[in-house]
Amino acid sequence: MALVSAPRTPSVAVARELRQLGLQQGPGKDFRVAGAIVRGERNHTYVLLLNDDARQVVADHADDLEQRLAAGPFPFTVSVRYHGDRPEPSIHNGHMERIREERPTVEAAPADEAAPVEEAPDEDAAPVEEPTAVDTAEEAPGAPAAALDAPAATPAGDEPADDVDAPQDDYKEQYKQQCQAAALCWSTKQANHVRAAAAGHLFRDDFSDSFRWSTDRKKTGRRVSGSFLAPLQTAGFLALTEPGADGRRVVEATADGRRGIHVFDLHTPEPTVRNHSQERMPLTPLMWGEEADRRTREFNAQEQQRRVERDAWWAGHQEATAAEEHEDRLRAAWVKAEGIRNHFARRPKGWTPTAEQITEHQLAPDVVAALRLEAADIYAAAAEAAAGSEATIVDADPWGDHQPGDIVTIDGRPGDWELMSHTEKAGVWTVEPAQRERRTKGTAETAALRPLPDAPHVRRGDLVLQAFPEQTQAAVVGNVYRQGRWVAEKEAITSDGEIRTMTSDVSTLVVVTREQLDQAINITVEDGEHRGQIIEVLVTRHAGTFRVRCQCLDGMEICRDGRQVAYCDSVDSARALWDWHTAGQVGPAPEDSTAPAALVGSA
Repeated sequence: MALVSAPRTPSVAVARELRQLGLQQGPGKDFRVAGAIVRGERNHTYVLLLNDDARQVVADHADDLEQRLAAGPFPFTVSVRYHGDRPEPSIHNGHMERIREERPTVEAAPADEAAPVEEAPDEDAAPVEEPTAVDTAEEAPGAPAAALDAPAATPAGDEPADDVDAPQDDYKEQYKQQCQAAALCWSTKQANHVRAAAAGHLFRDDFSDSFRWSTDRKKTGRRVSGSFLAPLQTAGFLALTEPGADGRRVVEATADGRRGIHVFDLHTPEPTVRNHSQERMPLTPLMWGEEADRRTREFNAQEQQRRVERDAWWAGHQEATAAEEHEDRLRAAWVKAEGIRNHFARRPKGWTPTAEQITEHQLAPDVVAALRLEAADIYAAAAEAAAGSEATIVDADPWGDHQPGDIVTIDGRPGDWELMSHTEKAGVWTVEPAQRERRTKGTAETAALRPLPDAPHVRRGDLVLQAFPEQTQAAVVGNVYRQGRWVAEKEAITSDGEIRTMTSDVSTLVVVTREQLDQAINITVEDGEHRGQIIEVLVTRHAGTFRVRCQCLDGMEICRDGRQVAYCDSVDSARALWDWHTAGQVGPAPEDSTAPAALVGSA
């Protein structure tokens, strides 16, 4: 026989004795040892019993268990209390008050009476007040739902015997209740909260932004986690009312919630063992309940809408496919008759084969008829347009006020679109989605274009400078699209001859012309070891002024007062500033002046 050493800690002592009673230790099993750990040792050790079977075993062996633990180095106090007919034992380390209640005698009670169940405290917050006794006139939160919405039952002495010839509807209802109870997957705590809502004991205080449980509306009650009630509300078991005079919103049990409590208590399914995280997972609505019916109707409506959209898309697809096949046959006749070798060449509208081509290439009669009909329609439309007034023809602009590069919206299409170019057909644009990637080309008519109220002020092909006085290198705008705000891709040629692509915020770009860049003044100046430049500013509020740079300042601008960059109104003022700098910056810096004589005199 193996020798067992004496336990060194209270946790080992109590766990060893409980395992001898057939209980298993660990999460999801029968018990767990808890307590505060200080310097590697557990103080104030106590035992958490995790299911009803473990509580019943400890209650049955309370005396024997306490005696065996008292014989060891770590005595424990085993107390037994009863809530109704359910034992609630507690095991604590050390000599504490020992309570041993006797199991109450269960007497037959009328069906319409139910024993109240103690409110389940929320582990997320400490209780604010001690639970008060439920008044006999109001429904207890632990009462079965059958007592909430069912009529008073027949007294126990007058209950009818089971009828073999019961109506078939009773069996259907019983089967329905069993299926609903099995599909609930409620924990005992969740069922208790639905009971409390049915009794009117749950409410939300908008001022403190918290849910509360109290049998007395005048008291604050104990806090209930909102994340715990959220799955019950989403599944249709609970609902919030409008705020009352006291600013509180009552959490009511819906018809599905009352029905769920009814079947839960009537058929007493085994409560689902769910931990803290699992109780906050989504729940399935009540089988055949109102919420399930609502979701079914919503799904069927969405499915019907998808079916209509799918049929419309399929009809359009078949129509487009037929049109493409028809155009392919017409183009094949044109290629065959004209000897076209370019696979990408487009058939000119209004082309018809000659009699010799029809005979030589044996063109199909229906293809020839389609080509002639198309040509007749084009000629008729042209004749009708020519018959109108000449002024109308001249004044009508098929392209409207739009220009290539504008970004607009198109009726019936989501997103922003960029106008790329005109097509061969008047009033039809080539467009691309105004986005960074997947810019698939398409066409759109001028009548369907709508201007954007926040359209950017730059467009494709513009020459732009960033809004900084030092900027002299212009870039060409490419794609313009939204990225939270309007941005533009621009390409600039560096001094090394390389093309550099950058993306800038449109609000920092200024449109310039080629003439402005070509006429900008850029003068190289030298004096001894000083090498510099006089550069004209093109953008910002300093546009039209001149700044002076010198290599002795690492290419930075010459300043007048401290670090303030000197912007000169004229080239002569800039030269005077250069002379002052090369002379060693003796005395105050010269002010702006457009008179050369004044500069000479001051020198």
